[in-house]
Amino acid sequence: MLFKIAAITLMLISLSACDQLQSTSNTAILDLDVIAKATGQADVIKQQIEQANAELNAQLTTISSQLNEQLADEKKKMGKKLSKDEQQKLQQLSVLANQKMQQARQIASQKSQQYRAALIQQLRLNIKPIAEKIALARGADIVVTTNNTTIWFNPKIDITDEVIAAVRAQGSSTVTTSTDATPTETQAEAAAEPTAEKTEK
Repeated sequence: MLFKIAAITLMLISLSACDQLQSTSNTAILDLDVIAKATGQADVIKQQIEQANAELNAQLTTISSQLNEQLADEKKKMGKKLSKDEQQKLQQLSVLANQKMQQARQIASQKSQQYRAALIQQLRLNIKPIAEKIALARGADIVVTTNNTTIWFNPKIDITDEVIAAVRAQGSSTVTTSTDATPTETQAEAAAEPTAEKTEK
């Protein structure tokens, strides 16, 4: 009888120890996407990206118009009847214009990706002190975000809801970044340089 009581006592102590270990895990986890949606930051980021892309597309349209005007001017200067050399030169100018347009598109795409990454990074920085405070209160030493490689984690270490509540209590601040969303003036000008001058060099 005493042996059974002792065994049960040991089992209860063991289970209690397991619960304590789980509740004082040195790792806390949060879902950044869920936090962004719940606090309205996902909509803010989406709007800022859309605005940046609109500005980039406007620049691309301007560059395309400039390049087409340059080609039209060169063709007008050559007259209606073109010699073989003039035809070859015009073809080279057309190829160069396409290359410059492709370069401008690549710059715009890179800028859009960089801007999106900067906004997400700023969101992480805004949430960091809140997550840190909650994690330390739980006795955690590290906070990690969920991602596609996460197979399973104990819900007890998830602090997503607590972070959302804390952000809402403080008031959702607008995500800001100093990163320029559009190609710089130098890049835009480089993409729109007269094709005739480029060919002659």
